[in-house]
Amino acid sequence: MSYLVSVLYIVAFAMFIYGLMGLTGPKTAVRGNYIAAAGMAVAVVAVLIDIRETDNWIWIVAGLAVGVVLGVPPALRTKMTAMPQLVALFNGVGGGTVALIAWAEFLDSDGFTTLDEAPTVHVVVGSLFAAIVGSVSFWGSLVAFAKLQELLNKNLERRLVGAAKAFQLANIVLALASIAIAVYIGLGADPGGEPTSALWIVGLLLVAGLMGLFVVLPIGGADMPVVISLLNALTGLSAAA
Repeated sequence: MSYLVSVLYIVAFAMFIYGLMGLTGPKTAVRGNYIAAAGMAVAVVAVLIDIRETDNWIWIVAGLAVGVVLGVPPALRTKMTAMPQLVALFNGVGGGTVALIAWAEFLDSDGFTTLDEAPTVHVVVGSLFAAIVGSVSFWGSLVAFAKLQELLNKNLERRLVGAAKAFQLANIVLALASIAIAVYIGLGADPGGEPTSALWIVGLLLVAGLMGLFVVLPIGGADMPVVISLLNALTGLSAAA
């Protein structure tokens, strides 16, 4: 059965790549979306097969139902001219999900002290990287959505753009703080040792989230499509991690 799961994952990856290739032109974009969506369905089936002995089927079905209810109506009602902000919102949800998974991994392993895999360093590094980048992507995508939807006051937006240098300095400080917290958590990931307080992973998510806000706030609305492309890439990296 594990062989089947591995094959399904490979098929899903291939469909994602092929679907993205289709998004490079308007004539193949619809087909690319269908292929990528089918790839996601294959990936979900692979996960369900892999965890077939779980006792949490009620939560899994509930999560799928909530996802359908929240995802389908906006996609059906949004006009083509508003697609960039929909993409930003959906991408933000993906980044936020990755950050929550990293948080859950930390809690489930008592601060990475009860991991079964060996070596555990790749789990710790991957989870902490995902926590930082996923949180940046989530909050940054929300700001991109707000700018594209013109939810921010024009005067406020001009002031934010004018304060770009101050935001850059703040982001350097926040980036260093994120790295420092991640290193502290990683050093505390000693198998069988004393678990690191859960407040540290919460602090990491908050600092990274603030950095996500500060990265996008000083960027003008006209540049948001470029920002969304970057945030999409960050979400992909965090999910891979």
